[in-house]
Amino acid sequence: MKKYIREMIDDLRGKSTKDYVPEIPKPSTQAPEIDLNATQDAVVPTDLENQELSDDQLERIRQLDFQAQQSEERQGS
Repeated sequence: MKKYIREMIDDLRGKSTKDYVPEIPKPSTQAPEIDLNATQDAVVPTDLENQELSDDQLERIRQLDFQAQQSEERQGS
């Protein structure tokens, strides 16, 4: 990946036309395959990492403050 980025930067610096983008490298065959269409786990109220946050900014801040408090209490125990 570093080689790909380095090629792009060198190309953008050196040429007068900036429309060339090097070919994207093929994905590794060793990497695990991720299913983007898989259903998500159900929200568990006690799981601080898997919460649905509100769209309302003030409510979201309250939720995050509560989560931080709960996390601190768990780590202190």
